[in-house]
Amino acid sequence: MLRLLALLFCLLALPAQARPLVAILADARGTETTDLIAPYAVLSESGAVEVKIVAASLAPVRLMPGLAWIRPQATYASLPREPDVVVVPFMMPAYDPARDAWLRERARRGARIVAICAGAETLARAGLLDGRAATTHWFELGRLAKAYPNVRWRRDQRWVTDGAITTTAGVTASIPASLALLRDLAGEPVMKATAARLGVPPPVQPHDGAAFRVGTDAVFSGLSGWANAWRGEKVAVRIADGFDELAFATALDAWSRTNRSEAFASSDAISRHGLEVIAPTKLPRAARTVEPRSGDPTTALNAIAAAYGKATARHVALTLEHPYWLVR
Repeated sequence: MLRLLALLFCLLALPAQARPLVAILADARGTETTDLIAPYAVLSESGAVEVKIVAASLAPVRLMPGLAWIRPQATYASLPREPDVVVVPFMMPAYDPARDAWLRERARRGARIVAICAGAETLARAGLLDGRAATTHWFELGRLAKAYPNVRWRRDQRWVTDGAITTTAGVTASIPASLALLRDLAGEPVMKATAARLGVPPPVQPHDGAAFRVGTDAVFSGLSGWANAWRGEKVAVRIADGFDELAFATALDAWSRTNRSEAFASSDAISRHGLEVIAPTKLPRAARTVEPRSGDPTTALNAIAAAYGKATARHVALTLEHPYWLVR
């Protein structure tokens, strides 16, 4: 009996295995809204991963598009330990020597690196994509293929993993790619349960990236918004403490891409997983208020179609590289 009690005491005294630490980078000068918040929302919701938004300082990070800021949760210097994964959204500027050096060091120490959307340019400039297969936002592919010919650029997958590096297609690919990352970190059951709670479909990797292009459809869809830009509305995305991060991000992002509206956070609030959002100091006068209830971008796109017509919603989907664009 004493031997059993001693064994139990030893087991209880062992430190609990730390959850994987994921550092999501941000830059105060501008960070793409969904690129940044979708990985945070998905991974935090799982409960299986520790997530930190990390920047050079704790100065508020300007989200783009939309009118809102978020508060970083750590600096490069204050991270509690080496991250297992580093997520790189599209940030302004794409090139920062200190940030690139920090990224290269994390890669050297064995961290998995995940670039979201045009965040692939940050990895390419840091030399982390040389000799690898990768993808990025459809609009950037041609330019980056010329600038970085040593990368094998692909259009047929929403995310591409080559060794310890993952890159994604445009903006909304951040959601399935984050779920796929969660599956790698915590297993299929955790991933499926997380997707169900967030109200988003399980990840599907195949992608018709070539269908996203500036053709007749794109011109018509864009013109429907540009012709009405003079009627531009301010759209309040209503949030309060405990809000759903993914629903907020997809609403703020989509409603700010219509060429007919710009969305803003209705108030300062802290999300259900501790993300601090800062609203504009002087709130615009809202012509419309939306309630962000679902993280599935299709919800926001359907609401935009109801407000401004399907052509405008398809234009938004084109900029987000979301499959809604493919629905004629």
